[in-house]
Amino acid sequence: MTFMLALAVLAAGLGVSAQSSTGLSSQCTSALAQIATNSSSACLSPSSLIPIITASGNTSIVSSVDSWLSNVCAVGPCSNDTLSAIVTNLTAGCGTELSALGFSSSDTATLISTVQEFYPTVRQVACLKDGNTNCVTETLTNLQDAVGNLSLTNIAALVASGNSTSIPSNVTCSNCIKAAYNTVDTAFPGLLDSENSTIQGECGTSFTDGSTPSGIVESASNSSSSSDSNSGVIAISQNALLGLSVSVFLILGSALAV
Repeated sequence: MTFMLALAVLAAGLGVSAQSSTGLSSQCTSALAQIATNSSSACLSPSSLIPIITASGNTSIVSSVDSWLSNVCAVGPCSNDTLSAIVTNLTAGCGTELSALGFSSSDTATLISTVQEFYPTVRQVACLKDGNTNCVTETLTNLQDAVGNLSLTNIAALVASGNSTSIPSNVTCSNCIKAAYNTVDTAFPGLLDSENSTIQGECGTSFTDGSTPSGIVESASNSSSSSDSNSGVIAISQNALLGLSVSVFLILGSALAV
């Protein structure tokens, strides 16, 4: 499964995980509340994730993901200080939850540097547009056309199966996917070399030639983030905290998705 598709499913898959959780520990809730009340968390637009978390199991989340990405891409990126604070607070407060993902507090320093290294590229990929359509949204829409309604329930089954053989080339070999490949390959030369033969076999040799696909633009804002409309988050409702948890867990997951 190519990078853009992996990112799209990762975002939705983490939503499934958060929605299905039976509850966060009090320490983790406190850590998330601390992040939520910090205006710098606007770069994550966690409140925009609440419709994804609260969607019924059979409702498509594509439009909600699109709305979240629109908000994330419209504000400035998280600073390294913000990322460091988020990872530090999260690993300190959510140790039980993170241990299930293989993280421990002793990994914090390495994790901070890894997140800081990969976050800008992941954000660039998440904010690519094909004309006026976000590339992650386009990829999810094409995937939905191929495999059926992308509800939280169906995404959970897709993630669990790990089977991408039924996904057609218009999903995996699109201009959006090529632009995502180029973005990652430019930022981290050689990182994807081991996948090139597989990618070229599926999408053709021109897919990895480095040329910019027609119509693809970058929509990520480089301006400083201002305070998000986080009244729902600052109220510290359980749904808001789950939305925030998806945001910050996505930052951690994004560093490993490249």
